[in-house]
Amino acid sequence: MALLIRNQAAFVEQIARNDQERLALRDWQHRTEVWQHNTEEWQRRAEARFDKIEERLSNIEATLVQLPKIILQTILEQLPKAVKKEIGFSPPA
Repeated sequence: MALLIRNQAAFVEQIARNDQERLALRDWQHRTEVWQHNTEEWQRRAEARFDKIEERLSNIEATLVQLPKIILQTILEQLPKAVKKEIGFSPPA
């Protein structure tokens, strides 16, 4: 009878430990899910920022390609007509 009572007490203790471990595991899983959600949100925001940066760089590159032509056109427009005639300048078509 004493052995049965001791075994039942050990069994109840084991159930209590299992419950504590199960709760700890649920807490760990919840924290992991929150961390994963936060990480995914950070990645989405980072991708959006990188997309904006790529767009801005593309616009800057397009402007830089046109810059020599714009500078030359501005300089030629500011030259007096006599100088333009003397150097044989004809406006681009």
